[in-house]
Amino acid sequence: MAKRIFITGGGRRLGRTLSEHYLAQGWQVVAHYNTRSELEAHPNLTSVKADLSDVRDIEKLCNELQALGPFDAVIHNASCFVPDAAAADLPEHIAMHQNVHVTAPVMITEALKEAWTEAACMISISDIYADIPNQRFAVYCAAKAGLQNWSLSMAQRLAGRVRVNVIQPGPVQFLPEHDEAYRQRVLSQSLIGEELGYGAIVSACDYLLSARAVTGTVMRVDGGRFVTNRYDQTFSS
Repeated sequence: MAKRIFITGGGRRLGRTLSEHYLAQGWQVVAHYNTRSELEAHPNLTSVKADLSDVRDIEKLCNELQALGPFDAVIHNASCFVPDAAAADLPEHIAMHQNVHVTAPVMITEALKEAWTEAACMISISDIYADIPNQRFAVYCAAKAGLQNWSLSMAQRLAGRVRVNVIQPGPVQFLPEHDEAYRQRVLSQSLIGEELGYGAIVSACDYLLSARAVTGTVMRVDGGRFVTNRYDQTFSS
């Protein structure tokens, strides 16, 4: 029987890459998306829509998931990334980041407490900003730090049933709106000094899914950016 994985934010960018990768590996993939999914139809793909900034939508998603399991793996990948200066309503800005990065993973994991297969694995996609925060994105950084700390708590709570690990990506994949000056500045702060692409995160997920002795671990996939001396927090987004 094919293994089954649930990926939040699985319809675009990194999530799409992860979904397509595990479909190609023969997994049954349940891919969550918010507003639109860029995934093509596939016999092993189930797409579920939910706005993870809305607790009512999270509740509906949790109810759907209980009928779609059991799951061999879950990747908490969904994210929102808005600078604090762009927030028109500060409490709403805080709630959005907390709901997407903390409330949704907590509620989803609770909903799946009886829906794990033997030797299951959960991965949370955090950020190097969880440990080296950027004042321009303080609310985002706090939410990602919350996700990371909660995930390590889950490694304790689910020990013996589910292995739980965290991946801290750095800027492995640039977006179209990132100009050349931005790209070069970011790469200058990396020890590897090259754009690694989403494949770097996919490889990390593959390792953690298969590494039976690894749980409660935070893995940095950032080209060595974490250990560079300093980085500029003022460059354009």
